[in-house]
Amino acid sequence: MSHILIVSPCGTSTLTNQVDAEIRKLLNTTADAQEKDLAPEQKAILEPYIAQRRSEILQTDITSVRNWSAELNGILGYYNGQIPPKSDVHILLATATYQGQQTANIIQSWLEKQGCHVQIASSSQYLNVSNAENFRIAMNELVEWAENTLPGYRKSNYKIVFNLTGGFKSVNGFLQAMGMFYADECVYIFQNSSELIRIPRLPVKLDPEGIIGQNLMVFRLLGQMEKKHTLPVNQCQEIPETLLYQVGDEVELSEWGRLVWNRCKDDYYSEKLLPPLSEKIRYSEVFKRTFAALPADRKLIVNQRLDQLSHCLDTNQTHNPNSLDFKKLKHNPYPPSTHECDAWSDQDAKRIFGHFEDDIFVIDKLDKGLH
Repeated sequence: MSHILIVSPCGTSTLTNQVDAEIRKLLNTTADAQEKDLAPEQKAILEPYIAQRRSEILQTDITSVRNWSAELNGILGYYNGQIPPKSDVHILLATATYQGQQTANIIQSWLEKQGCHVQIASSSQYLNVSNAENFRIAMNELVEWAENTLPGYRKSNYKIVFNLTGGFKSVNGFLQAMGMFYADECVYIFQNSSELIRIPRLPVKLDPEGIIGQNLMVFRLLGQMEKKHTLPVNQCQEIPETLLYQVGDEVELSEWGRLVWNRCKDDYYSEKLLPPLSEKIRYSEVFKRTFAALPADRKLIVNQRLDQLSHCLDTNQTHNPNSLDFKKLKHNPYPPSTHECDAWSDQDAKRIFGHFEDDIFVIDKLDKGLH
């Protein structure tokens, strides 16, 4: 791997290290507050203090900055106290709080001053860990972010490193587990130390008892990110409680369930034609034979597209993303097919063709798109 991506959760050490008691007390009091929640007198104290801290950190050298910021201590420790190469990428996981945003911005500015490429990942909910429910929501969001972001870097031959020197203990515990799925290694530096501790990714068998394979339809329904799908409890009794989150008589995937499903699903989707999620879809024998001859990577894409088509039909075509593009054919060029949708748009660009028989959409064939 020629490049490195370092993911660093941000805590508040950049603001709280080497600070007097009065400021520390105010920082602790407002630690969970967003900017809109701060009283004018609180902002009047915090704004000049943060501006001063920012100026001090931007002007300090490598040795000193490692004492100011745990996150930068971890990053610089990974590079043996040297400035990171400009080809590497740094993603800072920032909380939605005022202090979280300010801390991440200071760290970003210091790294960018050294010529580093830096991104801040944040949202209205991200890492809002003031209570158990917020923590659960935030961890689900973190899994979704990781799934949407990190595989792309891996495909581009980046080594993925989780720098867990800074951040919050509760979040870092979850990130340590996530590292077994998404990172090549996790690194730490203990407080008041400069020695880097490396924890490589261990080989993990994700579904040793075949739970997902035995309940594949349930996981497929629960795992539809765009739907935030729930199912009745009685339909999920074979699935371990740790993989589910129950609200009343309904369940959804827990943060652990979504993590495991995201890492396992491609194996199942690339193996064989999966039954449709919707009762409104039926496969023709021609389509089944064509699918069986596809390579694994195309089977994966077609199964994903069929899940989208199920959702599209179940919502009376209100859910019709660009990646699906379900539409009626003009001038009836492929009888009996009357409709088409995307299968894949790269390589030889195939489409899925079908027709309705009453309320059932029969998938006739997989073929080249019309020009």
